[in-house]
Amino acid sequence: LLWRGVPPMLRSAVWLRCTGAQALRSALPGYYDVISAKASHCVPPGVAAEIEKDLLRTYPNHPHFSGVDSPGVAALRAVLMSFALHCPRVGYCQALNYVAAMLLVATALDEESSFWLLSCIAEQSAPEFYTHDMTGITAHQERFGELLEAILPHLAAHLDRVGMPLSFVTTNWFMTLFANSLPSETVMRVWDVLFLDGPLVLSLVGVALMKFGAAEVMAAQNMPEVAQHLSALGSHEWDADALLAAACFKGADKHQRALLTKMRKQNRAALVAARRT
Repeated sequence: LLWRGVPPMLRSAVWLRCTGAQALRSALPGYYDVISAKASHCVPPGVAAEIEKDLLRTYPNHPHFSGVDSPGVAALRAVLMSFALHCPRVGYCQALNYVAAMLLVATALDEESSFWLLSCIAEQSAPEFYTHDMTGITAHQERFGELLEAILPHLAAHLDRVGMPLSFVTTNWFMTLFANSLPSETVMRVWDVLFLDGPLVLSLVGVALMKFGAAEVMAAQNMPEVAQHLSALGSHEWDADALLAAACFKGADKHQRALLTKMRKQNRAALVAARRT
């Protein structure tokens, strides 16, 4: 059902339930109010300065975030500062601003819901993506490369031939969970599935985007041209149904199906383990 999309009016409640954020919120009533009140004087000054610097860089064309006095800016500051205090192992890194801002849009600027969702994302949907050593991103990029080579071997070989590392595009894709690469409604459709099925969804969507743009990327014969095409992938993907249908890879061959099955089992086991902690 979630692959077909959650109605916008239900999205916040469904996300809270799927991620376990609602259970945490119910188990710790009043926690967000306490930590948000403490954040302004407990978050390290350097972290607070980084957050402040990124506030007006985040979706500057969106009415919620377009200026200092826009309603979303104060909410975004509060969520990011509270998260930095709540999870000092991560603190703050660029990309969290886009994720938190998209959560605020989806929850109608509900700070507490966005805070708990962000916490669950960092611990379950994108584990170890935002720590200083970024081990989660590195491991996920390796799995993505394996999947791309199996599904689109000619494209993978072409990227290798021109010397283009996959990390050029995938680091931004995965750290922002596509929040600044896809149209906002498409992002939310991807997140509908991500919050239920876990981080493998990011790789499946990434390979689907590569498939959609394969002809243009293959036609580019040097790194600057390839980089230009890769950077544009997703920006006009308004048809979320088509993107998610492509991400299912129903026409995969035997070898591809075996790899997808293995990855889905690993993904499910990791997601179950994360939700137990």
